[in-house]
Amino acid sequence: MRRMLPLSVAALFLIPISLAAGAGQEAPAKTPDFMVGSWALQPVQEAADEQGSGKITLILTLADGRLAGTAVIPAQGGEKRWPLVQPTFDGKTFSFKVDNGESLLQGEMRLVGEAFEGSWISAGGDAGGRLSMTRKPK
Repeated sequence: MRRMLPLSVAALFLIPISLAAGAGQEAPAKTPDFMVGSWALQPVQEAADEQGSGKITLILTLADGRLAGTAVIPAQGGEKRWPLVQPTFDGKTFSFKVDNGESLLQGEMRLVGEAFEGSWISAGGDAGGRLSMTRKPK
């Protein structure tokens, strides 16, 4: 004779499964105009215990449907400005390259809430690490 679980016991197993399915849903994709503005970029180099200066600013614009931008890095006696190379945003992933005069650096980050998290790597692969980006207050 086959024994059936009471309905309340079966429901206990189904509730966590349905909650987990709902929790895995991603936020809707954003449009490229979401990227326009100033962003605080925080790189963390692999094998380093502490974060970098945290003073890198990305200034992003949108012209004719194309994303463009500049990385602004504080330097002794002023600042350095490096144009972004081929920045793209597909609604969830922001990718860009920047030539710092020594190497081509490439970053790729996924949208998490209203911020971004991902990684960066140098063209030669000799340096890389984590990367996060948050919108700067206006």
